[in-house]
Amino acid sequence: MKHYLVIEDWEGDGAIRLPDDVLQEMGIKVGDTLYLFEEYVGTARCLMLSKSPRIPDRVDELVGHWESLGQVSAEINAKDE
Repeated sequence: MKHYLVIEDWEGDGAIRLPDDVLQEMGIKVGDTLYLFEEYVGTARCLMLSKSPRIPDRVDELVGHWESLGQVSAEINAKDE
């Protein structure tokens, strides 16, 4: 889901307004806590909202791929024998 939001002036501070449909799609209610993270998509710096205070380390995801490649490699080697 991608939305573009305008930063507004709120009593001298910058603020963003989240439309109701965005809140509903994320399962967020007024009073819930959101966390703002700075992430990179390629070389583009982006801000990301999350309901959890921590983003899982992407290394875990990569290791999962490495492990599955090892299993596929072992299966291919077993067939060649």
